[in-house]
Formats: sequence, C-alpha cells, structure tokens
Amino acid sequence: MNKRIEHGYVLVSAVVMIMFLSILGVSIAELSTQQYQHTKRMVYEQNALLVAEAGIEQTVHQLNVDDNFAGYSTPNVFFDTASQGKGTFTTTITMNSDGTSKTIESTGKVYRQSSPATPYLTRKVRAIVVGTNSSGYSVYGGAGGLILSGSGTITNSQVYVNGTIKMTGSAKIGTYNNPVSVFVANNACPSGASPGSTYPQVCADGSQPISLASSTYIYGTVCATGQTSTGPNNNIQPGNGGSGLKTGCTTPVAPMPTYDRQSHINAVTTTAAGTSNSYVCNSYPFNRTWPAKLKLTGNVSIAGSCNIVISGDVYITGNLNIGGASRITVADTVGTTRPNIIVDGTITVGGSASLVSNASGTGIQFISFKSSAPCNPDCTTVSGNDLKTSQALQTVTIGGSVNLPGMIFNSYWGKLSLAGSGNVGAVAGQTLDLSGAGTVIFGTTLTSGSKTWTITSYQPLFGP
Repeated sequence: MNKRIEHGYVLVSAVVMIMFLSILGVSIAELSTQQYQHTKRMVYEQNALLVAEAGIEQTVHQLNVDDNFAGYSTPNVFFDTASQGKGTFTTTITMNSDGTSKTIESTGKVYRQSSPATPYLTRKVRAIVVGTNSSGYSVYGGAGGLILSGSGTITNSQVYVNGTIKMTGSAKIGTYNNPVSVFVANNACPSGASPGSTYPQVCADGSQPISLASSTYIYGTVCATGQTSTGPNNNIQPGNGGSGLKTGCTTPVAPMPTYDRQSHINAVTTTAAGTSNSYVCNSYPFNRTWPAKLKLTGNVSIAGSCNIVISGDVYITGNLNIGGASRITVADTVGTTRPNIIVDGTITVGGSASLVSNASGTGIQFISFKSSAPCNPDCTTVSGNDLKTSQALQTVTIGGSVNLPGMIFNSYWGKLSLAGSGNVGAVAGQTLDLSGAGTVIFGTTLTSGSKTWTITSYQPLFGP
C-alpha cells in the first residue's frame, strides 16, 4: 500500500518538474525573441541614421559641384540588399538669412524586404553649411596632384592641389623673399591603379600629402590635410613673411575650374576642316584670322611663320599643335572677354611659338577635354577608375622656354606637363607635372567658379 502511494508522489513531482521546465523554456525563448527583435530594431535605427547622414554628405558634394543644387527631392537609394533591406534618403536645402550659409535637412528611411512599400524606420539629420568663395590660384591641381621635379621653381602664385604634392631633385615652390600660399586637400584615396568607385576621397590612413626630397623646399604658408612633417631637412619654411606648415590645418576639397563645353559647341556658326588654308597657313601669305564661334574639324597644326589673329571662341574636334615660329594674337576688338579654345584631343605648344595678349592684357584659355573614359570626349563627369586612368593621360604639353603671359592651360580630365622655364598665366589639370631647370612665373589667377561648402554644425532631429 505504501509503495503505491510513494509511486504517486514521484509521478506528481515529475509532472510539476516538466511543467516548470516547459515554462522556463518558453520564457527563455520569448526573452531571446524579444532580445533578437530589439537588436534587429537597433540595427535598422542605426542604418536609418547612417542613410540620413549619407544624404547630408552627398548633398554637400553636389553643392560643391553646383552652387544652385536644390537637394534630392526624389528618394535616392543608398543600399538595397537581402540582409539590410532598402535604405533611401531625400534632402532639402534652404538658404539662411545671413546669405552665406544653407540648412540641409536629410530624411533617411529603411524598408524591410518583407514590406518594401512601407518604411520601417525614419530618421532625420540637419546640418548647416557655409560657402566660401575660392581665392584666385595660378596653379590648380586635381586628384592626380602636383609633381615638381628637376630644379624647377614655381613663383608668384598661390598653389591649390586637391590631391598630393611630390617634389624631387632641387625643385622649389616660392622663394625665401617671395613666399607663397600652398593648399593641399589630400583627396587621393584609395590608392592603387584600380581604386574603385569611391575614388577620389580624402585619405584617412595617416599618409603625408606632401612628399619632399632632401634638397626640395617650399617657402610660404602651407595648409595640407594630414601633413605633420616639414620634410627630412625642415624643407617647409616660412620664408620672409610666411607661416610655414600650419599643423592640424584642413584644406577643403574644391571643385576644379569648370567650363560649359556643350554651350560652347552649340554656339558655333562657322565650320571648316582643320587643314583648310583659310585658317591654317598652307601657303603664303602667312596671315590668317579666326572668327568667333569657329569650329575646325580634325587635327589643327599651326607651324612655320604662321600668324593668326583670334577674335573669339574656337572649337577643335582633333588635336591642336602650335610650334615653329608661329604666333597667335588676341584681337583688340575682344576687349577683356577671354577667348576659349576647346579641343577634343591633345594640346601641344613647343618650339619658339608665341601667344600674345591684346592691348587690354586679355589672353586665351586652352582646354583639352580628352579622357580615357568611355564617354570621351563628351564627358560631363569622370570618377572612380576612369578618373584614375584619365589623370595619367597626357593631354596638354607645354615645352621649351615659353613666354606665354596671360594664357591659361587646362587639362580637364588628364595630365598637363610643363617643361623648361618662362612665363605662363595659369595651369590647371587633374595632374600637373612641372619639370625642367628653370623658374616658371605665373601671373593669372583662376578659380573653380563656385563656392566651397563645408559643414559647420550637425544635429539629429527627433519626432515626426
């Protein structure tokens, strides 16, 4: 009898234990599920905030391309993957009452793959950006940077480089008695021959944007993002009136000087072959006039004793070669309106050729739009691997002891090389390669034509 009673107690105890363990297991499962859902929501919240911040950064980038950019009014997809879902942002831009700053509001939204039509989480960010007008520079380099070698010296010019500066031999920027200002943004990463779609961006790897050989010097005031070294022999010096290296100074990435190629082409009123004797000197007498809004098809070679007077803008679909003892003079009738010669191919100036400003001191701007990108020569933007390849492409070559005061040369997507010595108004290019054994004196200033926008304040917004 007692054994049967004891067996009953064991059964009851077992049932109670099983119920307890079941309840504990369900509780743990619910807690784990809640913890998983909480963690997953935190990931979505973080992603929504990151998407909104990406909207701010992309909008600032677009402002630095176009001052009048109004924001992303339609959703811009930032990511769309099976693991993350989809993230989009929209932005608005408002000019503030001070007339120099703008307010950007960015709204980031994330969607779950299971509900792609309805936002799961929304986050907002507000930033104030201030635009500053770029000063005038005579040497303006892009992501490919400035290469200065031999015993060449740059004087009488402020230098602005978005990429890096590499100096070898006994090259100099500025002199002790005439120091200059040098700005380097270090916008040259990722490195390598195929850096990918994010190129170019500001380097954050601790690398020095200015590389100096032991016998090279910079005299003046230097602001270079990330630069901590003054060189192996204290090569960055203030000179007479400069400040030397400003440690901790950040140079913003500035848009390169821009030009509306399509509007230039659309304005053409006269078209002829690049070999036409009406415009190049195939026979005596060697005097020619280029009217404004002229288009020359194919390659154009100005050589010998050819003397050309230019009266306005010119478009050349091939290469432009200026050599021999040729001469191109700006007509006095253009006044202070600078003629622009744009070329789809390469530009080469050599020999004893001369380019002469008019009585108002107005010179010519030469621009090569040649690139290695698939869109060549009609590119309106080049970035990533295409830009990396293009910036090594030689498109503008200026050789010999040149005397080209007031003339501007621009390698829009490629590399400009200037050898020898003499006078040049200004140079711009994705890569600038200045070499030789003399001093190059620059005297014409140019700008990006727009403001440089930088973030001065940032705050996340809460609520609807």
